[in-house]
Amino acid sequence: MAALRAEWIRIWRNPADTLATVAFNAVLMIGAWFLLPRNWLFEWSGPSGFALALAGWMYADVTATNVLAPDRERVLAALDDRDALGALLAAKAVALWMLIAPICATIAIAVGVVEQDWLFTAVVVVAVALCPFGALAGSSLVGVFFPYHQRSLRWRWEQRARWRTVVVRWLILLVVPYGVFPAFSVAIAVVPVVLWRLVRPADVHTRIGTADFALCVALAVVISALMWVAARRIAVSRIQRHEPLAAYLRDRDRG
Repeated sequence: MAALRAEWIRIWRNPADTLATVAFNAVLMIGAWFLLPRNWLFEWSGPSGFALALAGWMYADVTATNVLAPDRERVLAALDDRDALGALLAAKAVALWMLIAPICATIAIAVGVVEQDWLFTAVVVVAVALCPFGALAGSSLVGVFFPYHQRSLRWRWEQRARWRTVVVRWLILLVVPYGVFPAFSVAIAVVPVVLWRLVRPADVHTRIGTADFALCVALAVVISALMWVAARRIAVSRIQRHEPLAAYLRDRDRG
């Protein structure tokens, strides 16, 4: 709880970071959903897919990946405390989840009111609430292996002679999150989807049934939980055993 409280304070003291990023991605997704042909960007384009798509877009950004450098003082203070590091990383994921999951769950419920399919809606809410945890933990590994310091555009322009580390590396790490979270989400969903396709009746070509969907989501939740545990252990071990990472976090001029 202490780590979560500290993360909430950090988020609200700097709303231009996490809050603005999450809101911007939500606007992008809503615009794409209503203004573009849905099959261009969305696999599940029915009404019930809106909440899942919105959650995926809101999570997929640097807020889910660059977890160390923006909070380097707390990370450096916890380097010798494995439990504190684990709590810090978990708090970052939970705080982001607390910003996004209630909004997406509320939208899923609103769609359920219109669709009048309460069981299917309940499963969608479970998927929105629980499946992202594994993908969030996996995404955080990007920031553990490849962190970057938040510096102003003016500073990066002044340091443009160091273009590989200060400009190119930074631009790559800005773009990578848009593919990393979806990739981990696909890793969570691929086994349930493949199993369903193998066992479904040959004449089923419409929306997945509620019972089958519930089983797929239950399996996805289990995979997400395993991914959460594995990714957290990898992250903590990497932070504690990699001295160059600590040296990088101590020097904001590394870009």
